[in-house]
Amino acid sequence: MSDPAARSMAVRRFFSELRRRRVMRVAAAYLIIGWIIVEVAATVLPPLQLPVWTVTLVIVLVVLGFPPAVVMAWMFDLGPQGVERTRARPEVDDSDAHVPEPPPPAPVAIPRQSPAKPPSDTHDSRRSIAVLPFVNMSGDPGNEYFSDGISEEILNLLTKLPQLKVASRTSSFYFKGKEIDIPTIAAKLNVDSLLEGSVRRSGNRVRITAQLIEVETDSNLWSETYDRDLENVFAIQDDIATSIVNALKVTLNPKQRRSILYVATTNVQAYDDYLRGRKFFYAMNRRDSLRAIDMYQRAIAQDPKYAMAWAGLADAYSMRYRFLEADPVYVAKALESSERALQLDSDSAEAHASKGLALYIDKQPAEAARHFETAILISANAFEPYFLYGACSSSQGDYLKATRLYLRAAEISPADYLPLIYLAQAYSALQRKDEEMQVRRRATDLIQRALDVNPGDARARYMGAANFATMGDNAKALEWADLALQSSSDEPMVCYNAACTFAVLGDSERALELLERAVELGWGDRAWMENDSDFVSLHDMPRFNALLASLH
Repeated sequence: MSDPAARSMAVRRFFSELRRRRVMRVAAAYLIIGWIIVEVAATVLPPLQLPVWTVTLVIVLVVLGFPPAVVMAWMFDLGPQGVERTRARPEVDDSDAHVPEPPPPAPVAIPRQSPAKPPSDTHDSRRSIAVLPFVNMSGDPGNEYFSDGISEEILNLLTKLPQLKVASRTSSFYFKGKEIDIPTIAAKLNVDSLLEGSVRRSGNRVRITAQLIEVETDSNLWSETYDRDLENVFAIQDDIATSIVNALKVTLNPKQRRSILYVATTNVQAYDDYLRGRKFFYAMNRRDSLRAIDMYQRAIAQDPKYAMAWAGLADAYSMRYRFLEADPVYVAKALESSERALQLDSDSAEAHASKGLALYIDKQPAEAARHFETAILISANAFEPYFLYGACSSSQGDYLKATRLYLRAAEISPADYLPLIYLAQAYSALQRKDEEMQVRRRATDLIQRALDVNPGDARARYMGAANFATMGDNAKALEWADLALQSSSDEPMVCYNAACTFAVLGDSERALELLERAVELGWGDRAWMENDSDFVSLHDMPRFNALLASLH
């Protein structure tokens, strides 16, 4: 192993494994207990007039017992069934469809009989919660990013706890601004408690109200109003997360308690810029992509040690390269920014997921997979590592692994149609038609719900168009594809996905024209295009292969 980066990775993984198997904890405990035994022996044995060498013997026995204790700690653990052999950390094998099993009891391989709507695990005893977007009470729509950001930050803190099952941002934010009763929302998200609240920001003051509702009893488990200076917003988030944990009677170990304390930054301006950047990032268009990059850079200028801002910047660079502007400089910047995020916080699931995405666009799928798996092991409730790892697997032609990852992503985010669309494509590539159609029907329902809220949603239109084409509703597929193109004809993602629709419908000429337009506008993800099951009919066409060859 001559590569310094590989050696460094191996060392980090080795020490991570020592922590996971509790070897260091056992070694420390042994040394403390051993020291106590030696001290007691040195104090008690001489007055008993035992030979002097008996104290020496005790010391020798304590020393000799240390290596076996460490070895036993490596090999065995104290689990629910008593002493049991420690399971090895799963390794990445691109030839295998294995997905690492996360710490909480929520299996990745969800039963195949009902893929369209992954069932909740009947053996999952975790408390489940959704954090609804806090209402902006400031009277200024421009402060929407701030109220959304507060909600998401609290959600992200709770996601770190394996004892909780937390609905994803996409699912929770689907209900933003809707007059829907609590039981209906809880049923849609499959949770037993909801956190809702409001944010009023005025100058340097902020008032945040929050209440935790138990759905079954329709009762408030906890509520609080905070009226503070803006610089205290971090303490408010900590207090809300801690209060939720206490109200749900969740027992945390010291490390988990520390994990829900907001320590990403103490700089209010950096935090504000970061929230603005994230708002722009979610828009996923050419103009707002550049705005997101600018805001993340401003946050970093305010606080160069802000790991989450570095991870956000890396994601913005990666997504811009994949979908908007295929300039190799963005690959280098994504790698640099994600590495900086990891240097600042090696225990951040977001940083590992950002590094995985950067490595994916740099055509290092095996290394990317290792970081996605690490992110999953750190935070098994997070949506992005599963979804991005699934996309990486699909791009490598490993559709079986991709189906398992998309299923898990769909379980975490049940109101999001995107993982279902990708899951259907993976089933199509595996020629599992019945399962594909079940998933597509479920995705169609979610897409229609998204359009009911926002009729101008171009992404829902072009994703729905390709879905209708595969399901045989050609008229609706053409109608929706045309609507998407009319609204955003200069966006590479719109052209690419409209091309999917026409390829499925058998209009190869129109599909190729749109693909060429997408590449001309900046589409850069060659691996995805090459393995996209919608383009099977184009694979033998010279224009399609020439287009692939033109991509980096």
